[in-house]
Amino acid sequence: GVGRCKCAFWLAVVHDVLGVLVIMVGVFGGLVIHDVFIYGGAIVIFLSLIWWIFWYSGNIEVPSEELEDDVGLMKTRDRRLSRAVRRVSNGIRNSFRKKARPVE
Repeated sequence: GVGRCKCAFWLAVVHDVLGVLVIMVGVFGGLVIHDVFIYGGAIVIFLSLIWWIFWYSGNIEVPSEELEDDVGLMKTRDRRLSRAVRRVSNGIRNSFRKKARPVE
């Protein structure tokens, strides 16, 4: 199958086919403005990459263990480091407050 993102897949395929057709018209059409068709087809194919990226990223499967919410879960050594940094930061902040004079 094409995966879960069928719409993005088919949009990418349609853009690729349309781009190739436009390029072929530019190459074999014998038109005066053949270069416009060649460049236009190349641009359409390039823009189809957006749909391919959507399709690919929509089909990435992540195990449920990695999706668990781990906000607020910190290891004990991280807490010690956080506490030490907070203590130093508060000490610096309080030293500036003591030295400040009231504005008159």
